[in-house]
Parts: sequence; structure tokens; C-alpha cells
Amino acid sequence: MELDHNEALAIIGELQRWHDEARSLVDDAADKSRLSSNSIDLLKIRLTKLKDEIKDAAKHETLSRRKEPKTDLEQFFFGPAVRSTSANFRMRTDTSPHSEKWNQGLHEVEHELSYALHNIQGSLKTNS
Repeated sequence: MELDHNEALAIIGELQRWHDEARSLVDDAADKSRLSSNSIDLLKIRLTKLKDEIKDAAKHETLSRRKEPKTDLEQFFFGPAVRSTSANFRMRTDTSPHSEKWNQGLHEVEHELSYALHNIQGSLKTNS
């Protein structure tokens, strides 16, 4: 399969952005003693946005988020990545950052995205 380098970078960028946001949500909730009611609300808003973006991407499995024919990269990398991440994004958006489920749920998301990033980056190196 011939890889479109720019499209591969766009897919990597999207997956990496979600991965970084999941990591940031874990890090920002790490010091439980500093979590105010307002900061908890903001973390939950960010969590909801992340989950909604991934679920939305999984609907059509295209970078454009529209129902259209998938490119090879979307079919082999982006689609499986968003399907798997969406399916494993089981944590509820009302989960408290004080809860251990906060870290567990976000680590699952990070793991799924790391796996997808590893696969596409490996293929990109092989085809360079």
C-alpha cells in the first residue's frame, strides 16, 4: 500500500492530539487536594469534549467526519483506531476526577491511541 505522507501526518496529528488530551486530563487531576469545584467542572467538560470527538470520528471513520468513501489510510489505520478507542472509552463523563476510575478510564484511552500511533508511525517509517 502506498502511503500518502500528508494524510498519514494528519491522522497521526489527530490521534496524538487526543492522546495528549487524555494524558493532560490525568495530569491535571493528579493533585486531588487542589481540585476545586470549578476545576472539576472544567475537567469534566474537557472529558466530555474528548469523548464526543472520538465517538463522532468513529461514526464515519474519516478525518472529515462525513459519510464518504474512506481512503486506504482511513480504512487501515484511522477507522480501526477510532472504532477501538470509542468502544473502549467506557468511563462515564460524570466520573469524578477524585475517583480511581478517572485515571483507569483515561489510561485505557491513552493505551488504545498509543497502539494506533505505533502502528501508523511504524508503517510510515517502513514506507519512507
